Amino acid sequence: MPILIAPALVGVLVDHGQFSESYAGWVIASGSFGVAALLMFISVRIHKLNLKKLAGLSLGVVVIIDIYSSFSANPDLYFLVTRFLAGVAMGAANIVVYTSFATMPNYERGYGLFVLMQFVVSGLGLYFLIIYSQNIGVQGTYLSLATLDLIALFLIRYLPDRSVTKEVDGSSHTEMKVLLSLVTLFAVVGFGLFEASGFAQFTYIERVGMAIPLSELTVGNIMLVSSLIGIPGSLVIILIGTRFGLIPPLLFGMLCSLVGMGILLTTKTYTSYFISACLLGFGWALCLPYIQTLLAKLDKKGSALAAGNSFATIGAALGPAFAAMVVGNSNYDRVFALSITLLLFAGASLLISIIRMQINAK
Repeated sequence: MPILIAPALVGVLVDHGQFSESYAGWVIASGSFGVAALLMFISVRIHKLNLKKLAGLSLGVVVIIDIYSSFSANPDLYFLVTRFLAGVAMGAANIVVYTSFATMPNYERGYGLFVLMQFVVSGLGLYFLIIYSQNIGVQGTYLSLATLDLIALFLIRYLPDRSVTKEVDGSSHTEMKVLLSLVTLFAVVGFGLFEASGFAQFTYIERVGMAIPLSELTVGNIMLVSSLIGIPGSLVIILIGTRFGLIPPLLFGMLCSLVGMGILLTTKTYTSYFISACLLGFGWALCLPYIQTLLAKLDKKGSALAAGNSFATIGAALGPAFAAMVVGNSNYDRVFALSITLLLFAGASLLISIIRMQINAK
């Protein structure tokens, strides 16, 4: 998904596409809004849909849209609509992967592997896009995304069919009963706030490095390392699962992120930038699979996962949008203050959800 390389994509649009920093943020946000719209629509119908076929069709559409975007990238409303439609198509592939993991034994470790791969792709994408942005430009960037979409399209065949997954959970709960329970609502809102916090700072983290100032090569190397540092974070759930519950690892991951943002609020040097980026990458990767596991525990058929990822994607869109509103003339401290506030509310909401789930289970 383009959101995985958001900082570098913003840089490409600003430096090589005549976009302002604010408008580039809205490009990222528009795609995320599209994903969220599709996931919200699916969340109340997911028990009845053949998501594998829908994902295959949608990825084919995304390939076409990304190729088209490579030739039509201009800072105008038409391009925002195009990226919104790409996000709508991408949403189906997104949720079929999440629900496929929920059908497997030890599904929490599956989410850990998924997050691990996200950070590998993000790290490599950020590195090469920042380092070689002058060579590939905006057109090459979207053509590269189209190539990745095409690879994903061929991999869809290996996901389980709906006929395999439909009997996983014998619960008689309908989608709406699951979605309207307080434990689900707090989990869904908390996930949305968590992603809003993460992507608010993630969208402009590359620009912070440039403003210190650091060279493109240095920033690219730090972005690569910080993304790869996410791998140990995602390995935590693979190694220990939920042996210690959900709350301790979530609190530790969020603390890492808060410390990372706090460092950049107080000092901006090569060392502080490097440490902060690594803490943010580790904390984010540690928390994500545990949040997905919480949603899977609420409904393995996928309605909570779809709604949660819809709100998370809305958060991933609103985060850059809010950041674009407050960044002004490179006022990055405002972005970090916003991100810290959102993360604190996210933590409170997720904790309430987990505690209520534990109480209901007794």
